Amino acid sequence: MAVFRIRGVQMRVSQSKKENLPRILEEIKKSRCDVVVFPEMSLTGYNNDFGDARTQEAWRQIAAACRTQYVTAVIGTGCREDGETYIQARIYGPLGQLVGTHEKLIPTAGDRSWCVPGTELRTFSQDGLTYGVLLGNDLWVAPTLGAFPDPRLSYQLAQRGAQVIFHLAHTGTDPKFESFYESNLRLRAQESGAYIVTVNAAALEEPINAPSGIVAPDGRWLVQCPRIGEHVFEYDLNLETE
Repeated sequence: MAVFRIRGVQMRVSQSKKENLPRILEEIKKSRCDVVVFPEMSLTGYNNDFGDARTQEAWRQIAAACRTQYVTAVIGTGCREDGETYIQARIYGPLGQLVGTHEKLIPTAGDRSWCVPGTELRTFSQDGLTYGVLLGNDLWVAPTLGAFPDPRLSYQLAQRGAQVIFHLAHTGTDPKFESFYESNLRLRAQESGAYIVTVNAAALEEPINAPSGIVAPDGRWLVQCPRIGEHVFEYDLNLETE
């Protein structure tokens, strides 16, 4: 058994890197944990209006902060490769190394007006822990957000050995999705037999429609943030390691 301390940062995500980056760096510097997780598109803002050079410089600063604090960070960002835009999660390890990336495999219909789907589902390892990463609609393939097939990516990750699934979200406050999102988090944790660590972007005046926190493999919430405002949760997961 090994203990992994997980920190989730339910932060307000601005449309500007200039506002988001200092806050991400500050949260990394305050972290006394193994893994710190941020919302979907938490670096660049949820848009296609980001500069490539400045975004890459921001990645370097995040990598340096992880190396200084000896912590792994999972951040949401926009990314461009070969002329295409992706919604991406980037994982920086405790030595500042890029552990890997996940490109959103099931962007919503709205997302697809400016980005393309990723092509590969990956698992990653750290200190004997096997984990995967999903972004927003990857997990629940929500009705009304595009009539896309549901490949049950959380189940696929578990079949590949993932004990924990880090889920970065940016869902907003529309209440019609609330029961769907929460029930999906609980049911997909049960189906996969894995912990789901979900971190959503904050809203300051209304409740977000999907909670931030950790769902156990039996569908219980182990920890959950309040739905209004910015919050941080920390939790120690006791996991079997190889």
